[in-house]
Amino acid sequence: MALPIDAGVYPIDKVHSQLRFTVEHLDIAFIHGLFERFDGELVVGEELDDTSAWIDVETASINSASPFRDDALRGADWLDVDNHPLMTFRSTTATAADDGYALTGDLSIKGTTLPVTFDITYNGSAPFVFDGSTHFGFVGRAVIDRSAYGMTALMDMVGHDIELRLDLQFVRHTAATA
Repeated sequence: MALPIDAGVYPIDKVHSQLRFTVEHLDIAFIHGLFERFDGELVVGEELDDTSAWIDVETASINSASPFRDDALRGADWLDVDNHPLMTFRSTTATAADDGYALTGDLSIKGTTLPVTFDITYNGSAPFVFDGSTHFGFVGRAVIDRSAYGMTALMDMVGHDIELRLDLQFVRHTAATA
């Protein structure tokens, strides 16, 4: 089974994509945030075995709607952005799973690289009327244990598990828009 997309290389549409996270706070509520600067691409092969994706995220671009909290998250106890300016994902396998796909790869945060599997839903494609390109929509979800990446501050206040959600659009440009 292959993706229902022609083989090719598709850049991420940074304007219409979001990389979000959710973590529990005090066992009573959730904090949500996102990363504002990132890049990546989807490489679609003839088969899923030949399909891959990569994403680079600027860790300093974290935004949780609290400047005080964001400054702390940029610090050495959390993302340590001075020493680790990028968080990266490099896929290693893509497989069919349930009603979608599983994209497994290496997630590097704060100098630690571990395997992570994103559950992927393909939402289809649509023309973008402003430039004639075609957009392909995906949602990816994974849960990571923050302590595995050396982020162990405030373990009694902030949840161990962080849900990552990728709302992504990749673009096929026409000759006129490339």
